Order: sequence, then structure tokens, then C-alpha cells
Amino acid sequence: MTTEILSVLAVFASEFSRPTWKNIQVLLIGAILCRGPRRVSNVLRVMGLASIRNFSKYHRVLSRAEWNGLTLAKILLGLLVKLLPDSCPILIAVDETLERRRGKKIKAKGLYRDAVRSSQSHVVTSFGLKWECMMLIVPLPWCKRPWALPFLTLLAPSKKSNEKAGRRHKTSLDWTCQMVKLVSRWLGRSWILVGDGAYACMDLAATCIKQNVTLISRLRLDAQLFEFPIYEKKKLGRKPIKGQRIHLKELLIDQTQTWQTGIVNWYGGEKKTVEYLTFTCLWYHAGIIPIPLRIVLVKTPNGKNGNASKLLIN
Repeated sequence: MTTEILSVLAVFASEFSRPTWKNIQVLLIGAILCRGPRRVSNVLRVMGLASIRNFSKYHRVLSRAEWNGLTLAKILLGLLVKLLPDSCPILIAVDETLERRRGKKIKAKGLYRDAVRSSQSHVVTSFGLKWECMMLIVPLPWCKRPWALPFLTLLAPSKKSNEKAGRRHKTSLDWTCQMVKLVSRWLGRSWILVGDGAYACMDLAATCIKQNVTLISRLRLDAQLFEFPIYEKKKLGRKPIKGQRIHLKELLIDQTQTWQTGIVNWYGGEKKTVEYLTFTCLWYHAGIIPIPLRIVLVKTPNGKNGNASKLLIN
């Protein structure tokens, strides 16, 4: 292993015992050289240890050895942040991924929608483990697109497995809120969280506001948006908490609206011109304090992908 790689890995050595750290280096080198599934047995074959008698010590690295995954994630995030230019904000993407697993011994598995095999008209479900992942968006000099480098992954057990184990069930959004609080404590500064439409949730938005995190997500066109209230001094009674209702679908066909144009980076390294309308408003749900946000209503080029609305909560 080269000196450059050893210098990077040496940061993690303090979190392991000496025997465990020695075995981890073997597994890591084998995982880099291994082709196909990176199982422990395949890694040992690549490293020329197929006939070793005490092979179980390498399996115990993942099953019995004591090490803290959150501490390692914190160290990894600190290393990745150093790759960012000084003028680049900390941009973290969040998403869930499905690891297809079957069998009676896989206790945390559930039946989920398989995003890879499904389409808009056909839904495919698969048994497996659902993981919540956070990835740091890093621009790299040899690639036109920025890379999403994962640094924190948490298992989200299914509701059925939690009930069977007698644990309180946490949804994907519950785990995300917990991860936002954890990363904010690690960084100690403001950062930006990006997610798809599944993360356009008021609970997550409220958590981001408390943690000084900017949330960027896709909002439904029928979301309950309202103007800011107008207070009248002479009017008696409780002060209003919201103004008139805002319908995003009506804004799309409203000829009185002034749409702006901008050039954005498109798929395939192209640049295209889009029309957008932006304004601030309140996001309201019964029984919850309204959340102020900025809406960016976008018309995609030639209407190929329809119209999208983005919410920015700071």
C-alpha cells in the first residue's frame, strides 16, 4: 500500500485495537483488488489467504470487534470537508437506498419499492434492508459533475421488525432528523441539505431551521402555501397566522406573473435556459406553526419534464 493511502488511513487507526486494525488493512486492500462481490471470503482469496486456518478473525472484524461507526463517520466527514474549496458551501445530499436481502436470519428486512426496477407506470417491490445515506457533494477537477461521497449510513429497520423486537418504530424522516442534528453538532456551522420530494416534510423543515440548516427539496404543486398575514391594529380577536392561499398551478398559467430566465447546468454536461418564478410565503398545516420558505417555480425546457417547484428553507 502506498504512503499516500497509509497517511489517510492512519487517521482511523486510533479507533481500533492493534489486531483489528491489522486485519482491516488486509480487508481494505483486498476490497480494492477484488472483482465481483466483495465478500470476506473473496477478499481473502485475492490476498492469497484462501488456505489460512484462522480465517474467522477477519469475519469477526464486522461481527464482534468493538469499534464506533459514528466516530469513524465524523472523522471521514472532516477529511472530506477539507477537499472543498474555501468559497464552496457545505452541500450534503440525503437519500435512501435498498439492499436486496432475503432469508429468515435477516431480521430488519422489509418489503419496499425497488426504485431501480420500478418506473412511473410499473411498481416493483423487493425484500431487503433500507439504509439512509448522507453524502457530501464535492467538485473534482477531473470530472464535469460533482461527486456525492457517502460518509454516514444508518439502517432503518422495517416497522414489522421493530414491533417484533419491541422497539419504537422510526420512519425514514425520523432517522433523517436525527442525522441532521448529528451532522450539525459535528460541523458546528451552517450547511445545506438536499433531498428529493420524499424529504419535503414540515417536521424535517422545522428541525433544519433549529439547526441552522438550509433545506432544498421538491414540493408538491398542491402544497398548502399561504401569503404572510396582514395585521390590522383596530381589529379585535386573535391575530391571523396566515394570509390568502397560494395555488402553484394557477401561477403557472397566470399571465400577469413576471418570469425570470436563467442558464443552468443540464444533464450530459449541457447548459440550458429555464424560466423560473421565485417568492417567499408560508407553509401551513393544521396544528403546526407555519414555516416561512422560498419557492422557486421552474419551467423546464420545452416542457419535457413538466413543471417543478423547489422549496428552500433556511
